[in-house]
Amino acid sequence: MLQEQYLRRLAIPRQVYIDSNLISDVSKEPAFKGAIDNILQYYHLQETQPEKFTYEENGNSYHISTLAPSTISDLRKKRKSYKAVADLSFGMLGRTPDFMNCALSVMAKNSHVLGNGEFADYSENAVNYYEKCRNNHLFIGHGAINPQIDRGIPLGAQKNNFCGVRVVSYDSQGMIVSGAKMIVTLAPVADELLIFNMPGLVSGDEDFAIAFAVPVTAKGVKLICRKPLQHPDYNLFDHPVSNLFDESDSYMVFENVFIPWNDVFVFRDVEKSNAFYDKTRIRNHNGHQGIVRGLAKAEFLTGVAIEIAEKLGLSGFLNVREQLGEMTSCLELVRGAILLSEEDATHENGLLNPSIHAIQAVRYHFPKWYQRMVNIIQSLAAGSMLAVPHHGDFVNENSSAISESLQTSSLSSVERCFLLNLAWDISGDGFGQRQMVYEKYHAGDPIRIAAMHYAAYPKQDIFRHLNTIKKIYNDSLCEPRLL
Repeated sequence: MLQEQYLRRLAIPRQVYIDSNLISDVSKEPAFKGAIDNILQYYHLQETQPEKFTYEENGNSYHISTLAPSTISDLRKKRKSYKAVADLSFGMLGRTPDFMNCALSVMAKNSHVLGNGEFADYSENAVNYYEKCRNNHLFIGHGAINPQIDRGIPLGAQKNNFCGVRVVSYDSQGMIVSGAKMIVTLAPVADELLIFNMPGLVSGDEDFAIAFAVPVTAKGVKLICRKPLQHPDYNLFDHPVSNLFDESDSYMVFENVFIPWNDVFVFRDVEKSNAFYDKTRIRNHNGHQGIVRGLAKAEFLTGVAIEIAEKLGLSGFLNVREQLGEMTSCLELVRGAILLSEEDATHENGLLNPSIHAIQAVRYHFPKWYQRMVNIIQSLAAGSMLAVPHHGDFVNENSSAISESLQTSSLSSVERCFLLNLAWDISGDGFGQRQMVYEKYHAGDPIRIAAMHYAAYPKQDIFRHLNTIKKIYNDSLCEPRLL
């Protein structure tokens, strides 16, 4: 039932451009098929395994990702759901519905941060929007990143009309917005989008200091997709992953889009815009989902690396074992950080927030670990993955030659070539490179993540040993004395 409802919503015309062509019915577009199939599985799990993927409240059943957790048990149940959903795509889809579901739940729980204004009660809007989304099982995407035009100039001082999304006009009915957001991932197949800014706006940016929800089908909303990374002329033997899970990224354009007041959460308020992501604790809960998904992805790459090493006769070499051990130890570090984020979670306003210190630590280090995993796969598969025949060569006049020459003692030629194609897909081809860049930047600039981690980290206990040795020195009557 939920699957059919989602497909009916997808069939509603929207302005989505891919390869410069307008696609009004995205449900029939091959470039989106893999993502749509994955989301259908997400709804299927909810209906077929309610004990794992739902919770009951006020006599109604909701997806567990929409739960505002109040206990560690709640966080653990959400984590298990996140992992199961991530496993559907081997962690390759980063913006599945659960990503924003958890954000909406805490936005509603901490809606007092948003306050009210002349035209609307923004706190009440946040609660109502959350209820609407979870009751109707909507798939919500988001747009938060402004186009990189001139980061050295505040938004309010820029002349470019598409440097962000701004208020053009407003009245008692709502506001009109225009502008753009970039890297709106999986937006073409979402139902609605939550639009907001990351912290960093300054005085003078008031017209951009907004947060609101908008249907993807709204008049004036355009999604211009990047070039697809799938290979429609090849089958799953040639491209085992990219032909399944290309997660489209879009450039989102607003052309005088009307937003009614009941869908507005921040209006021309720099302070509230800057507080939106952090003070509502969206960052904590998005991050919790994100590092769990990262674990699924790292498990996939580690499995591929081990398979290559073992089946190509490399696993007996000590240096290869070290590389594989590097990957398995990374898995445990991510797993440990996930558990730590739950164990060190803090209560606030009836909400249990996963530790942002543990989450941001993973967000800083995981891209480096992921790139290292990619490099290890490349070193193990090496040049072999650059000379794999087309699937058709296994059934034409070349079949006999390649079947004999490309087999090993443990793999048939087909098995060997499939494994090498898989390695190329996730480490060398456009799909694999996009995944690596995504991991590096999807959570923000790594430099800022590390700097913010240092600034916010509780440092009192860090100095305990240093202060102890200082005291021992001073008490020893040594000269010169420490101040």
